[in-house]
Amino acid sequence: MRLAVAVLLVVAPGCASHAVPPLVRGPAPSPSRRGSPSAAASSALDDLLRGDLAADHAFAWAAGRPLAWSDFQGSPASEGAKTSYTLYSGWNCRGDVFEVRVIAGFRPRESWVKAIVLNDSAQRRSILRHEQTHFDLTEVHARRMWRVLRDLSRPCAKTDAELNALVQRLAQDEKAEQRRYDDETNHGLLADKQAAWSRDVARRLESSP
Repeated sequence: MRLAVAVLLVVAPGCASHAVPPLVRGPAPSPSRRGSPSAAASSALDDLLRGDLAADHAFAWAAGRPLAWSDFQGSPASEGAKTSYTLYSGWNCRGDVFEVRVIAGFRPRESWVKAIVLNDSAQRRSILRHEQTHFDLTEVHARRMWRVLRDLSRPCAKTDAELNALVQRLAQDEKAEQRRYDDETNHGLLADKQAAWSRDVARRLESSP
């Protein structure tokens, strides 16, 4: 069994994002759980990604779990608010059988908000909406990354380095769109543009698996 995980850190401080190179781990020890080999491999991959989320004190994006200001637990620095989120991707090969997972995770301990934002009712609502759309957009790209990796021709014939290079290219696409989102909404200050982006991202989430 070949098992690998890539972790892409994307931070939105004042909503300007950047990514660092991924980390790759693998192969992992063969799982000792009972059940079919494919089920055991899936479980090992899921467990590894859940472990990485837990190590970062992060939580995965979920439709029924919107961000709240209480999630922003870091110590404030220069910006009024900062969002930190991570793309976790992992894949498993057992022979020619390829499985892949991609998770968008939010990192509370590296995210913050200042009291000046929380004490202004208008900013409190608008900035949180802006940050939520950043996180939603990350989920859009997590799903896109999953689809691209899933649909590869003979993915298990590729090396982890080749798969990681593809993950990096897809992450750069995500970074570019996050930057465009900030530019077009002026970091959420242009209400009409912000509303249009939020609607579009919501539509893309609804139309993608």
